[in-house]
Amino acid sequence: MGEETEPSLIYGLELQGRSLSAITADTENISFLVGTQSLKSDNFVYIVTLDEDTGQLHKRILKFGAGEVWSLNPNPSDPSAFLSTYGEKSQDSWNKKTAVFRIPESKNNNSNDEGNLDSVELDIDLQEVSGAGEVVGAWYQPNQSSRVSLIAGDTITLLDLQEAGPKKVWEVQHSVRGQTKIETGAWNPHRHCHQMSSVSGSQVVTWDSRTGDKAWTLNVATGSTIRSLDYNPNKQYYLATGGDDGSLNIWDYRSPAEPLLTVREHSHWLWSVRYNSFHDQLILTAGSDCRVQLHSQASLSSEPLRQSLEDDDVQEKILEDGIIQTFYDHEDSVYTAEWSSADPWTFASLSYDGRLVISHVPRTVKYRILNIDS
Repeated sequence: MGEETEPSLIYGLELQGRSLSAITADTENISFLVGTQSLKSDNFVYIVTLDEDTGQLHKRILKFGAGEVWSLNPNPSDPSAFLSTYGEKSQDSWNKKTAVFRIPESKNNNSNDEGNLDSVELDIDLQEVSGAGEVVGAWYQPNQSSRVSLIAGDTITLLDLQEAGPKKVWEVQHSVRGQTKIETGAWNPHRHCHQMSSVSGSQVVTWDSRTGDKAWTLNVATGSTIRSLDYNPNKQYYLATGGDDGSLNIWDYRSPAEPLLTVREHSHWLWSVRYNSFHDQLILTAGSDCRVQLHSQASLSSEPLRQSLEDDDVQEKILEDGIIQTFYDHEDSVYTAEWSSADPWTFASLSYDGRLVISHVPRTVKYRILNIDS
Protein backbone atom coordinates (compact mmCIF):
# COMPACT_ATOMS: atom_id res chain seq x y z
CA MET A 1 0.00 0.00 0.00
CA GLY A 2 3.00 2.26 0.55
CA GLU A 3 1.48 4.54 3.18
CA GLU A 4 3.60 7.29 4.70
CA THR A 5 4.53 6.60 8.31
CA GLU A 6 5.81 8.50 11.32
CA PRO A 7 9.54 8.17 12.07
CA SER A 8 10.38 5.26 14.34
CA LEU A 9 12.18 5.64 17.65
CA ILE A 10 15.30 3.50 17.99
CA TYR A 11 16.98 2.46 21.24
CA GLY A 12 20.05 0.24 21.45
CA LEU A 13 20.37 -2.27 24.27
CA GLU A 14 23.82 -2.90 25.71
CA LEU A 15 23.61 -6.59 24.71
CA GLN A 16 21.84 -8.74 22.15
CA GLY A 17 18.25 -9.77 22.81
CA ARG A 18 15.21 -11.62 21.52
CA SER A 19 12.64 -11.12 24.33
CA LEU A 20 10.01 -8.39 24.13
CA SER A 21 6.50 -8.11 25.50
CA ALA A 22 3.94 -5.40 26.15
CA ILE A 23 3.19 -4.88 29.84
CA THR A 24 -0.44 -5.91 29.50
CA ALA A 25 -1.54 -4.84 33.00
CA ASP A 26 -0.41 -1.25 32.35
CA THR A 27 -3.22 0.09 30.18
CA GLU A 28 -2.35 3.74 30.84
CA ASN A 29 1.19 3.81 29.42
CA ILE A 30 2.83 2.58 26.24
CA SER A 31 5.27 0.31 28.05
CA PHE A 32 7.26 -2.77 27.09
CA LEU A 33 9.41 -5.30 28.89
CA VAL A 34 12.65 -6.21 27.10
CA GLY A 35 15.30 -8.80 28.02
CA THR A 36 18.91 -9.39 26.97
CA GLN A 37 20.51 -12.68 26.01
CA SER A 38 24.23 -13.01 26.68
CA LEU A 39 26.31 -15.96 27.84
CA LYS A 40 29.37 -13.81 28.55
CA SER A 41 27.90 -10.82 30.39
CA ASP A 42 25.35 -10.14 33.09
CA ASN A 43 21.88 -9.77 31.63
CA PHE A 44 19.26 -7.08 32.09
CA VAL A 45 15.53 -6.47 31.87
CA TYR A 46 14.46 -3.06 30.56
CA ILE A 47 11.15 -1.34 31.22
CA VAL A 48 10.71 1.01 28.26
CA THR A 49 7.91 3.58 28.29
CA LEU A 50 7.03 6.01 25.52
CA ASP A 51 5.99 9.50 26.62
CA GLU A 52 3.26 10.38 24.13
CA ASP A 53 3.50 14.10 24.84
CA THR A 54 7.24 14.49 24.24
CA GLY A 55 7.90 11.46 22.04
CA GLN A 56 10.78 10.49 24.35
CA LEU A 57 11.58 6.98 25.62
CA HIS A 58 12.00 6.51 29.37
CA LYS A 59 14.01 3.49 30.47
CA ARG A 60 14.44 1.66 33.73
CA ILE A 61 17.17 -0.99 33.71
CA LEU A 62 17.15 -3.94 36.10
CA LYS A 63 19.75 -6.63 36.68
CA PHE A 64 18.61 -10.12 35.70
CA GLY A 65 21.06 -12.42 37.42
CA ALA A 66 19.35 -15.71 36.54
CA GLY A 67 20.85 -15.95 33.04
CA GLU A 68 19.98 -15.36 29.37
CA VAL A 69 16.43 -14.12 28.87
CA TRP A 70 14.70 -16.29 26.27
CA SER A 71 11.12 -15.13 26.77
CA LEU A 72 9.04 -12.72 28.84
CA ASN A 73 5.34 -12.97 29.68
CA PRO A 74 4.01 -10.21 31.95
CA ASN A 75 1.25 -10.94 34.46
CA PRO A 76 -2.08 -9.81 32.92
CA SER A 77 -3.28 -8.18 36.16
CA ASP A 78 -0.08 -7.21 38.02
CA PRO A 79 2.41 -4.97 36.18
CA SER A 80 5.19 -5.80 38.65
CA ALA A 81 5.21 -9.58 37.98
CA PHE A 82 6.31 -11.53 34.91
CA LEU A 83 7.17 -15.03 33.76
CA SER A 84 10.57 -15.58 32.19
CA THR A 85 12.17 -18.52 30.49
CA TYR A 86 15.92 -18.16 30.84
CA GLY A 87 19.14 -20.02 30.18
CA GLU A 88 21.18 -20.74 33.29
CA LYS A 89 24.87 -21.49 32.86
CA SER A 90 27.02 -23.28 35.40
CA GLN A 91 30.64 -24.46 35.16
CA ASP A 92 29.84 -27.65 33.29
CA SER A 93 26.24 -27.31 32.06
CA TRP A 94 23.57 -25.05 30.60
CA ASN A 95 19.83 -25.43 31.27
CA LYS A 96 16.68 -23.58 30.36
CA LYS A 97 14.40 -22.84 33.29
CA THR A 98 11.31 -20.78 33.98
CA ALA A 99 10.13 -18.79 36.99
CA VAL A 100 7.95 -15.92 38.12
CA PHE A 101 9.95 -12.76 38.81
CA ARG A 102 8.97 -9.49 40.41
CA ILE A 103 10.01 -5.92 39.61
CA PRO A 104 10.98 -4.11 42.84
CA GLU A 105 10.03 -0.58 43.68
CA SER A 106 12.85 1.75 42.70
CA LYS A 107 15.22 2.26 45.62
CA ASN A 108 17.68 4.42 43.76
CA ASN A 109 17.43 8.03 42.63
CA ASN A 110 18.94 7.04 39.31
CA SER A 111 17.73 3.54 38.48
CA ASN A 112 19.78 3.53 35.25
CA ASP A 113 23.15 4.14 36.95
CA GLU A 114 24.97 0.99 35.90
CA GLY A 115 26.80 0.63 39.18
CA ASN A 116 23.67 1.05 41.25
CA LEU A 117 20.96 -0.96 39.49
CA ASP A 118 18.07 -2.70 41.21
CA SER A 119 17.65 -6.42 40.51
CA VAL A 120 14.53 -8.36 39.61
CA GLU A 121 13.41 -10.63 42.43
CA LEU A 122 12.72 -14.35 42.08
CA ASP A 123 9.13 -14.88 43.21
CA ILE A 124 8.12 -18.47 42.30
CA ASP A 125 10.56 -21.08 41.00
CA LEU A 126 8.79 -23.44 38.58
CA GLN A 127 11.73 -25.80 38.08
CA GLU A 128 10.31 -28.64 40.17
CA VAL A 129 7.04 -28.73 38.23
CA SER A 130 8.47 -28.20 34.74
CA GLY A 131 8.89 -31.93 34.12
CA ALA A 132 11.40 -33.60 31.84
CA GLY A 133 12.67 -32.04 28.63
CA GLU A 134 14.02 -28.59 27.81
CA VAL A 135 11.75 -25.75 28.88
CA VAL A 136 10.12 -24.00 25.91
CA GLY A 137 8.11 -21.29 27.65
CA ALA A 138 5.34 -20.37 30.06
CA TRP A 139 2.22 -18.22 29.57
CA TYR A 140 -0.27 -16.76 32.02
CA GLN A 141 -3.91 -17.59 31.36
CA PRO A 142 -5.14 -14.16 30.19
CA ASN A 143 -8.28 -14.06 32.35
CA GLN A 144 -6.87 -15.87 35.40
CA SER A 145 -3.36 -14.80 36.35
CA SER A 146 -3.01 -17.54 38.96
CA ARG A 147 -3.00 -20.14 36.15
CA VAL A 148 0.05 -20.76 33.98
CA SER A 149 0.61 -23.11 31.05
CA LEU A 150 4.18 -24.42 30.98
CA ILE A 151 5.74 -26.30 28.07
CA ALA A 152 8.85 -28.45 28.40
CA GLY A 153 10.00 -30.95 25.79
CA ASP A 154 6.79 -32.49 24.43
CA THR A 155 4.71 -31.89 27.56
CA ILE A 156 2.15 -29.20 28.40
CA THR A 157 1.39 -28.62 32.08
CA LEU A 158 -1.30 -26.39 33.56
CA LEU A 159 -0.19 -24.94 36.90
CA ASP A 160 -2.09 -23.25 39.68
CA LEU A 161 0.01 -20.68 41.56
CA GLN A 162 -2.55 -19.86 44.25
CA GLU A 163 -1.39 -22.58 46.65
CA ALA A 164 1.64 -22.38 48.93
CA GLY A 165 3.67 -23.70 46.00
CA PRO A 166 2.88 -24.23 42.30
CA LYS A 167 0.47 -27.13 41.84
CA LYS A 168 -0.09 -29.23 38.70
CA VAL A 169 -3.70 -29.20 37.52
CA TRP A 170 -3.10 -31.53 34.56
CA GLU A 171 -0.30 -32.65 32.25
CA VAL A 172 -0.54 -33.89 28.65
CA GLN A 173 1.86 -34.92 25.92
CA HIS A 174 1.93 -33.48 22.41
CA SER A 175 3.46 -36.25 20.33
CA VAL A 176 3.98 -36.14 16.57
CA ARG A 177 5.73 -38.83 14.58
CA GLY A 178 9.32 -37.73 13.93
CA GLN A 179 8.89 -34.53 15.94
CA THR A 180 8.95 -34.48 19.74
CA LYS A 181 9.83 -30.91 20.66
CA ILE A 182 7.11 -28.29 21.03
CA GLU A 183 8.05 -24.95 19.44
CA THR A 184 5.63 -22.56 21.13
CA GLY A 185 2.16 -22.14 22.60
CA ALA A 186 -0.71 -19.65 22.83
CA TRP A 187 -3.95 -19.17 24.72
CA ASN A 188 -7.24 -18.84 22.85
CA PRO A 189 -8.84 -15.66 24.31
CA HIS A 190 -12.39 -16.76 23.50
CA ARG A 191 -14.77 -18.88 25.59
CA HIS A 192 -13.24 -17.68 28.86
CA CYS A 193 -9.76 -18.84 27.73
CA HIS A 194 -10.70 -22.50 27.99
CA GLN A 195 -8.31 -23.53 25.21
CA MET A 196 -4.51 -23.66 25.09
CA SER A 197 -2.63 -24.47 21.87
CA SER A 198 0.78 -26.07 21.43
CA VAL A 199 2.83 -26.26 18.23
CA SER A 200 5.10 -29.14 17.26
CA GLY A 201 6.59 -28.96 13.79
CA SER A 202 3.76 -28.15 11.38
CA GLN A 203 0.97 -29.26 13.73
CA VAL A 204 -1.16 -27.22 16.13
CA VAL A 205 -2.96 -29.15 18.87
CA THR A 206 -5.41 -27.35 21.13
CA TRP A 207 -6.31 -28.57 24.60
CA ASP A 208 -9.30 -27.90 26.84
CA SER A 209 -7.76 -26.10 29.80
CA ARG A 210 -10.51 -27.35 32.14
CA THR A 211 -9.79 -31.04 31.56
CA GLY A 212 -6.58 -31.40 29.54
CA ASP A 213 -8.50 -33.20 26.76
CA LYS A 214 -7.66 -32.60 23.12
CA ALA A 215 -10.09 -30.14 21.50
CA TRP A 216 -8.96 -29.91 17.86
CA THR A 217 -5.91 -30.27 15.58
CA LEU A 218 -4.58 -28.28 12.63
CA ASN A 219 -1.86 -29.48 10.23
CA VAL A 220 0.03 -27.28 7.76
CA ALA A 221 0.04 -29.24 4.52
CA THR A 222 3.42 -27.89 3.36
CA GLY A 223 5.11 -29.36 6.43
CA SER A 224 6.78 -26.04 7.21
CA THR A 225 7.64 -25.63 10.90
CA ILE A 226 5.38 -23.12 12.66
CA ARG A 227 7.30 -20.63 14.81
CA SER A 228 4.46 -18.37 15.98
CA LEU A 229 0.68 -18.35 16.27
CA ASP A 230 -1.85 -15.84 17.50
CA TYR A 231 -5.62 -15.85 17.81
CA ASN A 232 -7.83 -13.15 16.37
CA PRO A 233 -8.97 -11.44 19.59
CA ASN A 234 -12.27 -10.23 18.13
CA LYS A 235 -13.36 -12.98 15.75
CA GLN A 236 -13.92 -16.44 17.17
CA TYR A 237 -12.42 -19.50 15.39
CA TYR A 238 -9.76 -17.47 13.52
CA LEU A 239 -6.02 -17.68 14.12
CA ALA A 240 -2.82 -16.76 12.30
CA THR A 241 0.40 -18.76 12.00
CA GLY A 242 3.85 -18.07 10.60
CA GLY A 243 6.94 -20.21 10.17
CA ASP A 244 9.95 -21.38 8.23
CA ASP A 245 8.47 -20.87 4.75
CA GLY A 246 8.11 -17.14 5.48
CA SER A 247 4.34 -17.16 5.00
CA LEU A 248 1.51 -15.71 7.06
CA ASN A 249 -1.46 -18.08 7.15
CA ILE A 250 -4.92 -17.31 8.51
CA TRP A 251 -7.13 -20.25 9.51
CA ASP A 252 -10.67 -21.02 10.54
CA TYR A 253 -10.03 -23.97 12.84
CA ARG A 254 -13.53 -25.34 12.20
CA SER A 255 -12.29 -26.12 8.65
CA PRO A 256 -8.58 -26.81 9.16
CA ALA A 257 -7.86 -28.59 5.85
CA GLU A 258 -6.77 -25.39 4.08
CA PRO A 259 -5.91 -21.87 5.28
CA LEU A 260 -8.32 -19.07 4.45
CA LEU A 261 -5.35 -17.00 3.29
CA THR A 262 -1.64 -17.42 2.64
CA VAL A 263 0.62 -14.39 2.21
CA ARG A 264 4.32 -14.96 1.56
CA GLU A 265 6.08 -11.60 1.88
CA HIS A 266 9.06 -12.57 4.08
CA SER A 267 12.14 -14.01 2.40
CA HIS A 268 13.24 -16.07 5.44
CA TRP A 269 11.78 -17.58 8.59
CA LEU A 270 8.84 -15.77 10.12
CA TRP A 271 9.28 -15.66 13.91
CA SER A 272 6.44 -13.48 15.16
CA VAL A 273 2.76 -13.04 14.21
CA ARG A 274 0.53 -10.69 16.23
CA TYR A 275 -3.03 -9.45 15.78
CA ASN A 276 -3.89 -5.93 16.89
CA SER A 277 -6.14 -6.37 19.94
CA PHE A 278 -8.43 -3.48 19.01
CA HIS A 279 -8.48 -3.50 15.20
CA ASP A 280 -7.99 -7.08 14.10
CA GLN A 281 -7.56 -6.25 10.40
CA LEU A 282 -4.06 -5.10 11.43
CA ILE A 283 -1.47 -7.89 11.75
CA LEU A 284 2.25 -7.59 12.55
CA THR A 285 4.82 -10.06 11.27
CA ALA A 286 8.57 -10.16 11.87
CA GLY A 287 11.29 -12.48 10.66
CA SER A 288 14.92 -13.32 10.25
CA ASP A 289 14.99 -11.38 6.97
CA CYS A 290 15.38 -8.32 9.29
CA ARG A 291 11.98 -6.96 8.31
CA VAL A 292 8.81 -6.06 10.18
CA GLN A 293 5.63 -5.92 8.14
CA LEU A 294 2.27 -4.36 8.90
CA HIS A 295 -0.55 -6.17 7.09
CA SER A 296 -4.18 -5.34 6.47
CA GLN A 297 -6.56 -8.30 6.25
CA ALA A 298 -9.86 -6.45 6.46
CA SER A 299 -11.78 -9.13 4.55
CA LEU A 300 -11.07 -11.66 7.33
CA SER A 301 -11.54 -9.29 10.26
CA SER A 302 -14.42 -8.38 12.54
CA GLU A 303 -14.51 -4.79 11.25
CA PRO A 304 -17.86 -4.09 9.55
CA LEU A 305 -18.16 -2.87 5.99
CA ARG A 306 -19.34 0.69 5.46
CA GLN A 307 -21.75 2.13 2.91
CA SER A 308 -20.19 3.62 -0.18
CA LEU A 309 -20.43 7.40 -0.35
CA GLU A 310 -21.35 7.14 -4.05
CA ASP A 311 -23.89 4.32 -3.84
CA ASP A 312 -25.93 3.50 -0.73
CA ASP A 313 -26.47 -0.07 -1.98
CA VAL A 314 -22.73 -0.79 -2.22
CA GLN A 315 -20.63 -1.75 0.79
CA GLU A 316 -16.87 -1.27 0.84
CA LYS A 317 -13.99 -2.29 3.07
CA ILE A 318 -12.43 0.45 5.18
CA LEU A 319 -8.99 -0.91 4.22
CA GLU A 320 -7.87 -2.99 1.28
CA ASP A 321 -6.08 -6.27 1.97
CA GLY A 322 -2.30 -6.23 1.57
CA ILE A 323 0.94 -4.90 3.01
CA ILE A 324 0.44 -1.49 4.58
CA GLN A 325 4.10 -0.87 5.39
CA THR A 326 7.40 -2.72 5.47
CA PHE A 327 9.78 -1.46 8.15
CA TYR A 328 13.52 -1.67 7.41
CA ASP A 329 14.86 -0.33 10.72
CA HIS A 330 16.61 -3.58 11.71
CA GLU A 331 19.88 -5.10 10.52
CA ASP A 332 19.55 -8.47 12.26
CA SER A 333 16.89 -11.16 12.79
CA VAL A 334 13.70 -9.84 14.37
CA TYR A 335 12.39 -12.46 16.76
CA THR A 336 9.57 -10.44 18.31
CA ALA A 337 7.16 -7.65 17.39
CA GLU A 338 4.43 -6.67 19.85
CA TRP A 339 1.51 -4.24 19.92
CA SER A 340 1.17 -1.82 22.80
CA SER A 341 -1.55 -2.71 25.32
CA ALA A 342 -2.41 0.96 25.83
CA ASP A 343 -2.35 2.39 22.31
CA PRO A 344 -3.62 0.40 19.28
CA TRP A 345 -1.50 2.48 16.88
CA THR A 346 1.92 1.80 18.46
CA PHE A 347 4.09 -1.32 18.36
CA ALA A 348 7.63 -2.37 19.20
CA SER A 349 10.10 -4.75 17.57
CA LEU A 350 13.42 -6.18 18.74
CA SER A 351 16.25 -7.58 16.64
CA TYR A 352 18.95 -9.90 17.93
CA ASP A 353 21.62 -7.19 17.81
CA GLY A 354 19.74 -5.37 20.61
CA ARG A 355 18.01 -2.76 18.50
CA LEU A 356 14.60 -1.88 19.94
CA VAL A 357 12.33 0.06 17.59
CA ILE A 358 9.06 1.78 18.53
CA SER A 359 6.89 2.33 15.46
CA HIS A 360 3.41 3.58 14.59
CA VAL A 361 0.58 2.71 12.25
CA PRO A 362 0.58 5.36 9.49
CA ARG A 363 -1.78 8.24 10.27
CA THR A 364 -3.62 7.85 6.97
CA VAL A 365 -4.45 4.22 7.87
CA LYS A 366 -5.49 5.22 11.39
CA TYR A 367 -7.84 7.88 10.03
CA ARG A 368 -9.36 5.49 7.52
CA ILE A 369 -10.04 2.89 10.21
CA LEU A 370 -11.59 5.54 12.47
CA ASN A 371 -13.46 7.02 9.47
CA ILE A 372 -11.93 10.46 10.09
CA ASP A 373 -11.08 12.91 7.34
CA SER A 374 -7.31 13.56 7.46
